[in-house]
Amino acid sequence: MRFDYFEPATLEEAGELLREGKGARKPLAGGTDIVIQLRRRVVRTQGLVNLKRIPELWGWAREPGEGLRLGACTPMRDLETAAAVGERFPSITEALRVVGSLQLRNIASVGGNLCNASPSADTAPPLVALGATASVRTPESRLETVPVENFFEGPGASVLGTGGLLLAVEVPEPAPCTGDAFERFTPRSAMDIAIASAAAAVTLDAAGERVAAARIALGAVAPTPVRALRAEEFVLEKELTPDVVARAGRAAMDECQPIDDIRGSAAYRRELVGILVRRVLRQAMERARARSETETV
Repeated sequence: MRFDYFEPATLEEAGELLREGKGARKPLAGGTDIVIQLRRRVVRTQGLVNLKRIPELWGWAREPGEGLRLGACTPMRDLETAAAVGERFPSITEALRVVGSLQLRNIASVGGNLCNASPSADTAPPLVALGATASVRTPESRLETVPVENFFEGPGASVLGTGGLLLAVEVPEPAPCTGDAFERFTPRSAMDIAIASAAAAVTLDAAGERVAAARIALGAVAPTPVRALRAEEFVLEKELTPDVVARAGRAAMDECQPIDDIRGSAAYRRELVGILVRRVLRQAMERARARSETETV
C-alpha cells in the first residue's frame, strides 16, 4: 500500500493537511494502532499526518489543586512512571500499566488510545470516571472542550470526525476524600485486549463513611466506554458495605451491552462487569479513606 507522509510543525499546518485530504488522510500520534491496521489492511489511507513534531501536543503538567493536563502525543510511559500522576490519579497509572508492552508504551500515547475509539481502550474508563475532558480542534479550526464520556460515537468513531485533532486531555483535581481505581480482565496478564474493564472514583463524606459522589465507568462491554449511572445513583449516601457493593455490581451488569465474540460471550462479560465493579468500588473506597486520613492530619 502506497501513501503520502507528512510531518507538520504546527497545528495549523496539520489541520490544513487533514482538510485537504477530505478524510483520506489519517493523523499519526504514537502509531501503535494505525500502523498495524495499515499492515493488516483493516484501514486504507492516502496519507499519514505525523503529529509528533508539534510542540503543543507534547508533555504533561500536574499542579496541586489544578488537576492534570496530558498532551495528546505524550508517551504513555512518561505518565506511567510519573509519581505525581500515580499518587493522585492511581486509576490512570493502573490503566497505563496494562497497555501492551513496555516497549509499546514508550511510543503509544493516551491521545492515540482515545482517538482509536476502541470500546476496549484501557485509558478510557479511568478518564471517564475521573470526569476528564478532551480539548479538541475541530475541522473548522474551532477549539472545543468535550467530556471524555462524550468523545466516543461508536467503535472506531469519535467527535473528531475526519479532520479534527485531539490536543490534550485534562483531568480535574479530585475533591477531598476521593479515591479511584481501575481493573480489567484478560485471559493473559499482558499484551492482550480487555474482555471487560471498570473504573470508579468515589468521594466520601467528611466522616469518611458514606458516599458523597461516585462515578463508575465500563469498558469493552458496549459500543463505547459507558458510565454505569444506575450503579452510581444506588451507592450515593450509602456506606459501601459488602451488600451495597454487590448490589451496585448487579446494577452495572444490567447497564452494559456486551456482545459475543471469540474472546468471550455476552453473558461472560456481563458477569465480569459485576465482579470488576465490586473490586474497583472497594479499592476506591479504601483509597478515599486513606486520603481522608492524610488530608485531616
